[in-house]
Order: sequence, then C-alpha cells, then structure tokens
Amino acid sequence: MNRGTMKMTGQFIRRLSSRVKMGEDIPRYYVPNGAKEDQIKYRTHNTAFYALKLDSKFRLSNLPMYQNPLVNFVIGSKRLSIAFGVIGCVFAYLMDRTGLIYTEFCQLTAIFSVIPAPIVQFLFNPYVSRVWRVYDTTKPQNIENLTKNETLIFEKLNWSGFQTYNELITVDSLEVPTGKEDYRGRFGYVNLISTDKATGSVKYFFINEGFSNVKMDRILALAERNCKLENPSGRDFFDK
Repeated sequence: MNRGTMKMTGQFIRRLSSRVKMGEDIPRYYVPNGAKEDQIKYRTHNTAFYALKLDSKFRLSNLPMYQNPLVNFVIGSKRLSIAFGVIGCVFAYLMDRTGLIYTEFCQLTAIFSVIPAPIVQFLFNPYVSRVWRVYDTTKPQNIENLTKNETLIFEKLNWSGFQTYNELITVDSLEVPTGKEDYRGRFGYVNLISTDKATGSVKYFFINEGFSNVKMDRILALAERNCKLENPSGRDFFDK
C-alpha cells in the first residue's frame, strides 16, 4: 500500500468516526424533521383549507404503523368519477349542438354523468392510506412519554386522488361509530372519528381492519374505550 492510499484511508476513517459515534443513532435510521426546506406539513381541526408546519422537535416513526395496499383502487375511483363527469358534460354539450337530440335528454345526460363524483368524494374522503406515530425528540422514549398526549399523522388522499395530505390527530380525541344507527358511520365507510371538544369540529377516517396490526388494533381499542363501549370487537385487552 503506497503513501497516497494510506493517507486517503486515514482521512476516510476520521470522517466516518466523526459522524458515527458509539451510543448514537446511525443517520440513515433516523428520520428527523429539522430540515426547514422539507418540514412536515399537516392539517388538523379548523385548518381544512391551509396547512401548518410540524415543530422541528417532532419526528415521524421510521415506518408507518398502518399501511393500506388497496389505496390504488380509491385513487382510481376518484379519478374515474371526475373524468366520467367531465366527459359526460362534454358529450352532452356536443349532442345538444347537433340539434338532432332533445335538449332535455342532453341535460339529463350531463346530470347523470356528474352525480357519481360527489358520491365517491363523500364515501372515500375518510379513506386512510398510512398512519404514522409522532415522537417528541426532546423527551426520553419511555412508556409514560409515549402514551401521554399520543399523537398520530393520518395520510389521506385529496379530492382528485393525485396528491396526499396529513391530518394531525390526538389519540384521546378518537372514537368509533356506536352502531349501524349512527349516521356518522357513512354506511360503513367510516370506522374512526376524531372530535375536537373545544370547537366541535369532526374528522372522519376509515381504517381497513384487514390490513391492521397489533399497533393499529391498540389505537382502535382506545377509540372504542373512549366511546365507553363494552368491548364490541374483542380488542379491549390493552392497558393503555
């Protein structure tokens, strides 16, 4: 080994030792929120039309605690309903311009083409693609700090299905529909509800229980407990 190679090897070892120290997290396994140009944005109660920035002392979990692989079907439904409405209106306009078809029939064609879009938006708006846990990096990661003011990020699709946005929700605000007669359940398309007691604002979510895990089951169990239901799903086996 010549002198130049030894010098380069020594410089590499010094740089590596200065970045990675014993007892510290390796940077590639640590997900920070400190970069100002890439700060996490979220919405919460009473912020439906604008986003806030998460404080840099918080970070998301390295992996989502819940992820739904069937979200592509929801994306396709939203895009298809919008495209169907636009194409139907254009087709109805062209039929009316020909003068060969009754205007009333063209109007009905446009109306029936637009109807699916708001229905799909109403039913699929609560659909959650991923759920992340929010950690406070200024506090020790013990059971007391993790379960006190527990906060989650729900990732949802926007109205067009082309983008996602984050909803910041506290676990204490979560509830579940009390039964089939509860109108908040939206015919089964909502199984998790967040209510802000101060303002009365309500947000709706749908978690596909077929792809849930023990972490998400715990959150659902706490939501059922907040409603004071008598263990309707058999999940109420968590202490906290």
